[in-house]
Amino acid sequence: MILIYIIIGVVIGYGIFVYLNKEKFSKCNHLNNSEKILNLLEEKRKITNNDIEELLNIADSTATKYLQKLEDEGKIKQIGETGRSVYYKKK
Repeated sequence: MILIYIIIGVVIGYGIFVYLNKEKFSKCNHLNNSEKILNLLEEKRKITNNDIEELLNIADSTATKYLQKLEDEGKIKQIGETGRSVYYKKK
């Protein structure tokens, strides 16, 4: 019976730890993905939203958010307005 209480305590403790640190882990993931995107851009010279979807195995909207964040940080530049003609280059 004591073993069950210990296991429950560990599981609850781990859940609380993950919940309290989710923002930190999310920032680490963003930085890692941003580095992957910038590395791909070094390799290809220009990239599209679809390239990011394939690289990170993510949805279209998530790829758009990553690219927008990098653009807001001044690391990349969007070429084109909308649709399939849009691509991104390093600034």
